[in-house]
Amino acid sequence: MKNLILLLISIFFSVQVLAQTEDSQEVAPTDETSKTNLAGEYIYGESYFKKSKTGVILKYLTTGAGPSLFYGWRFVVYNTEKFFIGGTGFTGQLGDTTAVGTYSYGGMMAGYDFVIFDDWYVDWGLAAGGGGAKMFKNATFPNAEGQQQVASGGAVVEPWFGFNTKIGEKTDFNWSFSYFFTPNDKYLTGVAFNLRVDFIIE
Repeated sequence: MKNLILLLISIFFSVQVLAQTEDSQEVAPTDETSKTNLAGEYIYGESYFKKSKTGVILKYLTTGAGPSLFYGWRFVVYNTEKFFIGGTGFTGQLGDTTAVGTYSYGGMMAGYDFVIFDDWYVDWGLAAGGGGAKMFKNATFPNAEGQQQVASGGAVVEPWFGFNTKIGEKTDFNWSFSYFFTPNDKYLTGVAFNLRVDFIIE
């Protein structure tokens, strides 16, 4: 499984590098749209950090610890017309009534989107970071003997694939599926369904 995840990560970033190269070739530099970096190379104002998005997210996750519900945010900036990088963070309820707890995590992310219809586009990418959880077994009976507190955490890798649609002039709505992979904790790995509202900042 770890080798498969590493292969997917390598393929993903190879595609992003190719996409950035293609996007940079589409725009010819002019005095209004081009700048130079410290090495004297052109960067294109028309696509380079053209816009950013901040969003709020609701995540439903099925894991070995039970169904979980997280809420969080993300912020991304576009360094080409389609490729973006940024950060994300979540916290929320973990597990069911017999093993309840809390979990928080955050990390960096990179993604790519492209239009498929008018005001509809595909959004996919990869987030990677770390998190930690605290769980209480037998939480239904907090005074019962044998209650056990469990702390866990570690690295998080989460590829996602979803769809966006515009619901306002500068507001997008997204729903996506992701695979929440925690290589150091077998109880937290699982499939997630995400709902997100993005606010475009130009």
